[in-house]
Amino acid sequence: MTSGFIWDELTDTYSITVIEFPRDKEYVAEVFIKDDGFVWYCVKRYAFLPTKSIIFRDTYAMKCKSPRPYKPGQTCDGSITAPVLHLYAQMCKAVQSDPIALYSKAYEDSIFTKEQLAEITRFAEWQGVEIIYDWNSSVMDLVLESLHEINYHQLANVLDEYISI
Repeated sequence: MTSGFIWDELTDTYSITVIEFPRDKEYVAEVFIKDDGFVWYCVKRYAFLPTKSIIFRDTYAMKCKSPRPYKPGQTCDGSITAPVLHLYAQMCKAVQSDPIALYSKAYEDSIFTKEQLAEITRFAEWQGVEIIYDWNSSVMDLVLESLHEINYHQLANVLDEYISI
């Protein structure tokens, strides 16, 4: 049996995704809860299907508060993938590059679509991400650093090579 979504819920104040892994007899919940100036974040495994109240309780107990809006160069805490990819897309636009083409060059064996990028961008905006208006070399370096923080090393290298041309 393969893994599958049990539930995926996005409201104005929280996002919960629960995936079942029947082979391992466990569920994995990922949650973001919006608060003033940050999001609470948690990924937790359960041996049972957790309720929303258990997931919220465990998220607050983990005490992972990630500042929002996300800014380039911010420390990685596990919650920043969507905001970093949003900044990547912003930077591609600023340097007149196609974010899908650069991604495909970095990860030739992966498929990344405009629809996926749009969904990631919407989720980053829901969380809160800084919109950059002044693209200078310092900001670009911070975006590259952020890509490295989320282990998108090849993407950072391809983008860096592109802007160096």
